[in-house]
Amino acid sequence: MDFELPDSATATRGPGRDAIVLCCKSRDYFGPHLAKTGARPLLTTTQLMYPGGFVLNAALDGWTGGESPEKIRQRAAVAYAKNQKISVKAAAGVFAAP
Repeated sequence: MDFELPDSATATRGPGRDAIVLCCKSRDYFGPHLAKTGARPLLTTTQLMYPGGFVLNAALDGWTGGESPEKIRQRAAVAYAKNQKISVKAAAGVFAAP
């Protein structure tokens, strides 16, 4: 995750876009970059995690269905809990609150 965000990546029009970043501690690392581009962090992480496609699939199902960011976070937590064989409460702690 060593890179510099080019100035050309900053938002120049429109309200920004929703962003999902699935990797370890993505909120802390990518949050400033998302803010600089005008993107809204829809789903980011606060801990070490396994970024399986099943999490993205669950989040996108909610996003395309027009669900709230919190509902999308819960969908991701349920999918993550099932895959990792942990409680949904523990899995929810992996994802940053909207």
